[in-house]
Amino acid sequence: MAVVFYPGQSLGQDDLKISIRDCNGQYVDPFYIRYALFDNTIGVELLIDPSDRIPATTGVGQYYVNATLPLDSNIGDWVVRWNFRETATSPLVQVAQEFGLVKIEVIKEITGNDTGDLLLRRLRILLRDNAPDRNYRFRPPSSEKFLQAQAQVFGYLWEDEELYEHILMAIDTFNTAPPVTGIDINNLPDRWRTTLLMRAAGSACGAMTMNQIADEFTYSISGVSLSIERSSKYESMKNNFYQEADKSQELAKRSIKIVKGLRQQKFGVGISSALGPYSKPGTQSRRNFAGGGRGGWS
Repeated sequence: MAVVFYPGQSLGQDDLKISIRDCNGQYVDPFYIRYALFDNTIGVELLIDPSDRIPATTGVGQYYVNATLPLDSNIGDWVVRWNFRETATSPLVQVAQEFGLVKIEVIKEITGNDTGDLLLRRLRILLRDNAPDRNYRFRPPSSEKFLQAQAQVFGYLWEDEELYEHILMAIDTFNTAPPVTGIDINNLPDRWRTTLLMRAAGSACGAMTMNQIADEFTYSISGVSLSIERSSKYESMKNNFYQEADKSQELAKRSIKIVKGLRQQKFGVGISSALGPYSKPGTQSRRNFAGGGRGGWS
């Protein structure tokens, strides 16, 4: 699944499209072309009527889906199937194109820059929250909907906006540690990204601990007991991420050149005074002056 949309979105010429070419690579219009949309969120394709939609075109041999996805569409995997015949007597050819539907808040722009988007993607991968359908977890879905007695697709643990805040807090923590730095998400050196992501992952796990504490319970009846407790596991993961972040941050800070500090002698260490260094006879230095003697004349 390479592309995603959201329920209620109107698809245009740059979204779901197909190109028809002949054996010489030239664009051609087929004798017949239609498409159909299928909801595949439960692993079984369910047709969204009608089955013979007429596509829009931008030129010879170039077609695209010109439909508005229903507002009550299920979140998850979808398929568009193209059906076409080159000539009236040609066999029917079918091509499937997969896409996905997500909540609108998942794909809206939070960061406003490429670096922020990259950090969000890497943080989701680090937390294993980048593909909830593939990385299946035995937990209740955030909002349950049932279709043919099966639950809907499982959702993400963290929204983009939450993870972005954890990234910003990680940057603040990094800047505060000595020596003080002034980096932000727009001028973040590549070599420090992993350090910040470790800190952000720990912060995200710490926040999840608060939710898990509220959901914990112990139940026992007729000798059968059930206990749900996950906060300690998130707490453990938080500590592990923080330990790795601390080690990485220490190494990162050592690589910073400190240009401000104690001012030292320009020409090395020696005895000097307002009267000048003891360099020749007849010149008073601090050493000679304090001793009560005078330099001789040559």
